Amino acid sequence: MYKVIINKLDIFTPLSKEQFVENEDFDIDNFLHFRVLINDDGSVWNHGSLYLLSKLKNYQKPSPKTLDSIATDLKHFNEYCDSENIDYLSAPRKILRPTYLYRSYLQQLLRDGKISPNTIKRRMSAVVGFYEYLINTEGIEFKFPLWESGIASITYQDNKGFKQSKQVNTKDVSRVVATSNPDLFDDAIVDGGRLHPLSQEQQFALVRALKIIGNTEMTLGFLIALTTGARIQTVFTLRKKHFERVLKDGESEVKIKVGYGTDCDTKFNKLHTLIFPSWVYQKVKIYLNSSRYNKREEKASHIFDVQNKQYIFLTNRGVPFYAAHDDSYRHLYKEVPNGATVRQFIFTSLKKQLKKDGFKFDFSFHDLRATFGMNLLDKLMPLVDSKELKLSHALIHIKERIGHSSFSTTEKYLNFRERHKLKEQAQDNYETYLMELLGE
Repeated sequence: MYKVIINKLDIFTPLSKEQFVENEDFDIDNFLHFRVLINDDGSVWNHGSLYLLSKLKNYQKPSPKTLDSIATDLKHFNEYCDSENIDYLSAPRKILRPTYLYRSYLQQLLRDGKISPNTIKRRMSAVVGFYEYLINTEGIEFKFPLWESGIASITYQDNKGFKQSKQVNTKDVSRVVATSNPDLFDDAIVDGGRLHPLSQEQQFALVRALKIIGNTEMTLGFLIALTTGARIQTVFTLRKKHFERVLKDGESEVKIKVGYGTDCDTKFNKLHTLIFPSWVYQKVKIYLNSSRYNKREEKASHIFDVQNKQYIFLTNRGVPFYAAHDDSYRHLYKEVPNGATVRQFIFTSLKKQLKKDGFKFDFSFHDLRATFGMNLLDKLMPLVDSKELKLSHALIHIKERIGHSSFSTTEKYLNFRERHKLKEQAQDNYETYLMELLGE
């Protein structure tokens, strides 16, 4: 048992159960999988760990995943300071301010093609937040300012497609100097990451490789992503209860609500409706009644109060591939399942099979979301070209199907298509062809 000591000397002091007292600075008594930052010598990095701890005082607590991301970025900053013998608590001269030195280092990594502009922005955001904590909470003073602040006016499109403008506070250390490297800017759709839609040829190669490998769970998971546009955390936190409905004759699609209150995760827990092709929905139902799934479910050590809350995707050890945010068993995991098994499958099995089949292209599970969006756009564009459908209506339809909050994000798919002058990839019988590949 540990008591949190808020000072500059110790962060954790071991106490017996009798000595333990709660710290009233926090309105929660526990936080699962809290990260503690460690120096190279094994000692606790006090300032970094205390900053992470201060995040738990916020009214809206960060998720373990968010806190882990901040911790990782601060760890990178601390390691940089150690390697360059930089005292992060000192700014004796303007040219030696640690924030500017670190930003220059990140900018060089960008020029070398080792990181993306978003990585710089994210890491500098973590560093700025850390220094704001040191200045405002710890009372640490610096001889020279660690950044120059300003106000900028930006224009953007709201979720209805109208242009709006607003003023925002800016810090010069958070700006990214543009680079001419085309690999970072030209070939991606920015939608929760830099996404690369797969061509139709690549999609068919992917499905053929999945069939050869024969991993039922991975095949179903990839099909769901390709045909619904769901993110990895949504696909792999779907539950048995979402596949209980018996399909009617002639029913071509099934709607499944995900997000807040559904036991299935979405980004920011936003409510959304996935539209499943009936053949994909039926394949999942068949799988849930198979001996393969039953064996995995029997091995699951975590039994939910309602049986139909069990995940549809379990490993051969009965462990979910991805644990939902509201999973009551999250605290029992040493490392919470977060899709690492899926990513490992892509790296060790899927790409290996694709290479054997004569295909070599880089992709991530998240790229399937962009692929779904492009397939949908390509299917609608002939209707737009023939004036049967307005372009704005086509984009609104795609926005709703993918679940974008902002209309401008959806427009990026159109811009990508025009920028690359893509030929029609999607065909009316696209899903039929996928079924044929799988031997349906």
